[in-house]
Amino acid sequence: MVLAFFPRWHVCSAAALSFCVLTLAGCGGPAVTRHALNGSVEPAKAFALPPPGGPAVTGVIERTYSNAIQQEIVLASDTAVSGQNMIRIQIFGRTGQGAGTSRAGDPFLASSDIGRELRAYFPGVAMRRSPLYAQNSYGPFGYAVGTHGSGDMCLYGWQRMTSAKNAGPFSPQGSIQVRMRICQRGASERSLLAMMYGYTINASLPGGWNPYGNAPDPDPRLGRTGQTVNPADGSWVDGVAEPAPQPAVRRTVRTSASPPPKPAAEAVPAPPAGAPVVPPPPGEGSVPIVPTPPPGGG
Repeated sequence: MVLAFFPRWHVCSAAALSFCVLTLAGCGGPAVTRHALNGSVEPAKAFALPPPGGPAVTGVIERTYSNAIQQEIVLASDTAVSGQNMIRIQIFGRTGQGAGTSRAGDPFLASSDIGRELRAYFPGVAMRRSPLYAQNSYGPFGYAVGTHGSGDMCLYGWQRMTSAKNAGPFSPQGSIQVRMRICQRGASERSLLAMMYGYTINASLPGGWNPYGNAPDPDPRLGRTGQTVNPADGSWVDGVAEPAPQPAVRRTVRTSASPPPKPAAEAVPAPPAGAPVVPPPPGEGSVPIVPTPPPGGG
């Protein structure tokens, strides 16, 4: 075995040279770039929009997965509750070129998952799930409401849309997951629930991946003689004419009691001709009364 020995200065020079090479390699490396699969898009390209008169869309954050596209649509808020009002929508289907490598989960709406989401989105707010059945134009949905310590009302809605016709294991199946988180100062449960009833989806998938299902057939009674079709909600009873004017309300006007009328002054009869005239007391008259001269006098 042959052992080689090097002077100490050779060892120090080799270490210094290695440090310089590593430093230069780090300086000449590629810069960190923003991932193209995550970023913000224009509010006009949002996949979901609140109903007319609802909060404005202030931003849209989009992320692309290998099997879905997700958008978090940020809404304007006026509340003391911490957090951001938003609509999160995930559209599962073919995403085309430029899709991400990670997959997004598309689970059914389990009760435990909703509970975790409520605790994450509404810290310190006791949210109560509604046992009532609710359905908008896209199908049934669930929701929970709660009141913050400041008095602001909060609502969380969740919905999953999929076509039952494409439920086979080897058939193409698209689905849409929606979450809505809203807290508003001075709002009521009814006004917040109108957000879940009135929001619209501004996106679609190819026909084979349609998560909405086929449109229902029209009523077979339409256009047939002898068939009467009335609005199902009973609004035809009221009609479309303007409502009758309300009767005028009579108001009682209170007037103050008028003072009693003063008695009329009694007329003083004129003295007869030739009678002596008695002057009035001082202060009752300033005009002297002149007696009428007798007839035939000079």
